Amino acid sequence: MTDLLILWLLLFLWCWDYPADHFLRRLIRLPGGPLVYFGLWHSWAMFAPHPVHLNRRLVALVTLSDGTRQQWQPLSSEGQSLLLRMLYVRSFKFEFSLFSPGGERLYGPVCEFVAQQAAVAGQVVQSIELIRLTQSVNGWSSAERFGAERADRLFQWSPQGQLKC
Repeated sequence: MTDLLILWLLLFLWCWDYPADHFLRRLIRLPGGPLVYFGLWHSWAMFAPHPVHLNRRLVALVTLSDGTRQQWQPLSSEGQSLLLRMLYVRSFKFEFSLFSPGGERLYGPVCEFVAQQAAVAGQVVQSIELIRLTQSVNGWSSAERFGAERADRLFQWSPQGQLKC
């Protein structure tokens, strides 16, 4: 029985990297659902010979109706329980989707989500600015682990209408 499980797992992992419309990939769509739901899928961008050398994070600068500004960030994994770390993986992969081609479709819904969170806390949002923070990962021989951080404005949102950047 263990041999069958190992064989099925190897077949599953082999089929995972086929294009979405390939018949082998469609074969594992149903058993692959929990992997996608829990954020356990992988991407070849993390492997050699050319892994991603850039850390990217999302930050939203929220301007409230009284003029104060707050910074909102998706979940963080530092000092969290196992369950919250698992949810962080989902959040991290969602951020990855935002920065991928076609991710700009998600900017408006992310801002609406942040505005809803503020409304639950009794705050009125005047505008939200989505910022992408990037930081290069230096090679092993470098004395510094990371390069300088850079901030790029992705999107400006207001309750009256979306202002694209």
